[in-house]
Amino acid sequence: MLPAWLALSSTFRYGYSAPYVSVLHKADGNVNFSVEQVAALAPDEASIKAGRGLVSPAKWPTLGQSDDAIWGECQGSGGKPYQISVDRGGPAFKCTCPSRKFPCKHGLGLLFLAAEKPALVKAGDPPSWVADWLASRRTKAERKTAASTARKDAPPDAEAAAKRAAKRLERMRGGGAELARWLADQVRHGLATYPQQPLAYFAGVAARMVDAQTPGLATEIFRLETLIRSGDGWPQRVLGQLGRMYLLTKGLSRFETLPAPLRGDLRATLGWSVEKEDVLADSLPVTDEWQAVGQFFAERDQLWERRTWLLGRACPKPALLLDFSHGHRNFALPLAVGVSFQATLAFYPGAWPLRALLVDAPGQTRPLSEPFSAQPDLASALAIHAEALAANPWLLNYPLAIADVIPVRRRESWRLRDAQGMELPMRMSEPDAWELLALSGGQPIHVFGEWSDGALRVLSGWADGFHNFATTS
Repeated sequence: MLPAWLALSSTFRYGYSAPYVSVLHKADGNVNFSVEQVAALAPDEASIKAGRGLVSPAKWPTLGQSDDAIWGECQGSGGKPYQISVDRGGPAFKCTCPSRKFPCKHGLGLLFLAAEKPALVKAGDPPSWVADWLASRRTKAERKTAASTARKDAPPDAEAAAKRAAKRLERMRGGGAELARWLADQVRHGLATYPQQPLAYFAGVAARMVDAQTPGLATEIFRLETLIRSGDGWPQRVLGQLGRMYLLTKGLSRFETLPAPLRGDLRATLGWSVEKEDVLADSLPVTDEWQAVGQFFAERDQLWERRTWLLGRACPKPALLLDFSHGHRNFALPLAVGVSFQATLAFYPGAWPLRALLVDAPGQTRPLSEPFSAQPDLASALAIHAEALAANPWLLNYPLAIADVIPVRRRESWRLRDAQGMELPMRMSEPDAWELLALSGGQPIHVFGEWSDGALRVLSGWADGFHNFATTS
């Protein structure tokens, strides 16, 4: 019997999740992109639909590929076909159409066609319009590398950096002190009127946190506003969020006295980023065969966030690759779930490190052929979360992999039940939950998800019986 692998990778927009179901086919021939990976490059759902509408050989009088590029000419409404080039190394796109979307539907259509019908994309030498574009890209990359090397070779001004850090910390402390006073007022006045408060009531204080260079505190305020409108039981969740925010202000008030690892966790939560060069310099690299087992997209004010969760075969802890894109869901590196690859990661500083950087480009991806490692039951999974939370009290979304659980429906809600009869709530859309139940067939399966606010957002599942891969985004 072949295994079944289901990925449920949702998109979050202001508390709502919109499903999009597709099947991931393994890329064939010389093409390095799967259908799901191509979809992950799209700036929006409309572009995916339009790109898939171009998967027809009749629309492409010219198709070809080499080790460096994929190209094609697509017949549009005009007399002259559009010329589309894709640099495999980016991936990067160029198209002669007037669209402002990146990649446009023609670039997506070319990759969809190459992934689904690789035999049509013959290997050969690129035409001049492709070769010239590739050469131009290589020249620009070499200049950029040379400039970056020159900056790295220049001696750092440690004194100036320390002054900038001290100035920012002072501003952040001021913002933290203001938020602490605001939180005290909230508790004093009570929560009963929260549902009637206008959005401006929260947006004003969030804007002041941004001005104080603490964007993480602004995010916490937006999260508070979302929890107020989260349905039954919202007062308990809101009160917990107020406590979390107060704990952040207390940590900020004594920032220098915190242990260095905990200071790293607080800095990340507050939105004070660490330079990638510092992470690479201070972190011990971890090389492993990494399994991509879950992915989640979130969007607010046109800023897209992508969380990709990895489990290593030898590394005992999970890893989070966190990427951002403004305007469209268009990330530089396509990352698909349901695959494994060899890579070296550098973890950000923290008392319970999760976020990591790719030290180098991932190796060749392979579809998962065996279930990911998981905790034996729900109690063991929650014990791991408790241990992590004790190390980092500001931890919000924690990855849990759990073996041998069954999705069950209780009235209007969905839960996971293990062999001991213990149950935990799931946070899923109805279509996703029914698909997970269909995958299980009522039998125990492996699941992976993010634990937050007393429920598990299931992102993937593994069972024996069938071989397919579906994703929602």
